[in-house]
Amino acid sequence: MKTLLIMIFVLSFSIVQALDYTIPPNTYSIQSGDFDNDGDNDIVVGHIIVDTYATILENIEDGEFEVYQLLTNPEARMFYFIENFDENPLKDFVIQNEEGNLLIYYNSNFNIPSIYEMQIEAGFNKIASGDFDGDGDYDLVFSSSGAGLDNLWGLMYNLGNRNFSNPEWFECPNQASNADFEKFECHDLDNNGFDDIIAFSFTDTYIYYFSEQGFVADSLDYQIISSGMTSSDFDYDGDYDIVIIHWPSATEDNFKIYENLGNQDFILHNNYCETLWSEPISCDLNNDNLVDIVTIGDEINKYFNEGNFQFSEVIIQDYPDYGESWVEQSFSDFDENGTIDLAIIRYGIEENNLTILYNDGEGNFLYEPQVGIDNNEIILNNERIKLSNYPNPFNPQTTITYSIKKQGFVELNIYNAKGRLIKQLICKKMEGGEHNVTWNGKDQNNQYCSSGIYLIELKVDAVRVKNSRLILLK
Repeated sequence: MKTLLIMIFVLSFSIVQALDYTIPPNTYSIQSGDFDNDGDNDIVVGHIIVDTYATILENIEDGEFEVYQLLTNPEARMFYFIENFDENPLKDFVIQNEEGNLLIYYNSNFNIPSIYEMQIEAGFNKIASGDFDGDGDYDLVFSSSGAGLDNLWGLMYNLGNRNFSNPEWFECPNQASNADFEKFECHDLDNNGFDDIIAFSFTDTYIYYFSEQGFVADSLDYQIISSGMTSSDFDYDGDYDIVIIHWPSATEDNFKIYENLGNQDFILHNNYCETLWSEPISCDLNNDNLVDIVTIGDEINKYFNEGNFQFSEVIIQDYPDYGESWVEQSFSDFDENGTIDLAIIRYGIEENNLTILYNDGEGNFLYEPQVGIDNNEIILNNERIKLSNYPNPFNPQTTITYSIKKQGFVELNIYNAKGRLIKQLICKKMEGGEHNVTWNGKDQNNQYCSSGIYLIELKVDAVRVKNSRLILLK
C-alpha cells in the first residue's frame, strides 16, 4: 500500500465575497454540505489528472469561503461524493484509486483511507448511497462498464465500524452498449422504511424496490433514448416523483413526469419544452415549497413548478463564460438566508474556475451574498450566532446547542424538508449565553418522525437569526 500524502497549504489570497475563486485546475466534480458540522454549507471540489484530488473550501460565514485544505494522494484517481458512513457525524469522502478500488476517507481525520476491493477489472464509474437494508447506515450502489465487459451494477452493505460487505454484482437488464447505468438516485419510494434505487440509463430507467425479502426490479419502459433524470416531490404530497427528459428532436413529449401513486405504482404526465435537453436538476428555486427544474450549461435554464405537474416556459439567465470546456454544479444555501444558491466549477481553465452565485429568494442568481434580504432574518451586530446539534445524523435523539447575545424571547422550531412545522422546542424569555435542549425525534403529537432532513430555526424577539439542518436516521 502506498503512503497517503496530505498537504495543507496556507494560501496568500484574501477571502473573496462574491463570484469567482481560483483553485487547482482540472475541476471535475463538486459537492456541497456541512463538512465540519458547524451549521453552514461548505464546498469540496474533486480534480482529475493533477496532484490535488480534492479542494475543501470552508464556509467561514454567510457565503464567504476560504480554502481549508488541499488533499493529495498518489493512489487517488477520481473523487465521487460525500456522505456519512460511520459513527462520527462528519461526512466522509468516496474516491476511486488507480486499481479501480473504492477508497473512503473518513472525516474524523484525513489519514490513511479505508480501501475496499471492487473485485472486478473495470472498477466502477457511477456511485451513490442509500439505506437499502433499513439499519440506519448508508450502503453503496455502483455501476461498471468497459471495453469488452458486460454492463454491471453492484451493492455493498454498510456493516458498521467502517466495514462493508463484499460487492454483489448484477447484470444490467439491457446489455446494449449504452445500457449501463449512468446515474443513481436513492429514496424510499414506497414508504416501507427501505431506500429504493432509481437506476438511469439512456435506454431505460429501472427502479429496484427493497424490502426484507430483497429487491424487485421494475422498469419505466419509456422506449426512447433519454438524456437525463432527476427525482423529487414535485406535487408536494410526501413521496418522490421522477422526471425523465429526452432530446427535443426525438419526441414531442420530451419532458416526462412519473407521478408516484404509492404501492410501487407511477402514472405518466407528458410535457414538451423546446430548450430542455441537458441534465435536469430539481430544487426549490423560489421558496414556494414547489420543486422546480433547472439545467446548467452555457446558461442557466429555469422551469418553475406551477403545481399539478405543470411547469413554466423556460426562464434563461446568463452568467460569465471564461472559455471553459464544460461545467458542473452544486446547489446549497451558502449565505444562510433560507434560499438555495449555486456553485459552479469550470473545467479546462486555470483561473476563475469556481463561481458562486446567490439566490435572491425568487430564483434569480446574483453576484453578492444575500444575507438579510429576508425581512424576517437579520444578522445581529455582525456577531455569529451559534446553532448546531450533536450527534448529526442522529437516532433516537440529539442535543441542540444555541447561543444568544443578550436576554430575549427565544423560539426554537423544527421543520421538515417541506417547511412544515414539526415541533416547537422553546418558546420563552431566556438569558443571553449558550443553551442546550434535547429533541427526541417526536412531533407536536408525540409521534416519532420519519427518517429525513429537518431544519432547526432559531428566532430571537420574533426575528429569525439562524437556521441549521439535522438528519434523523432510523
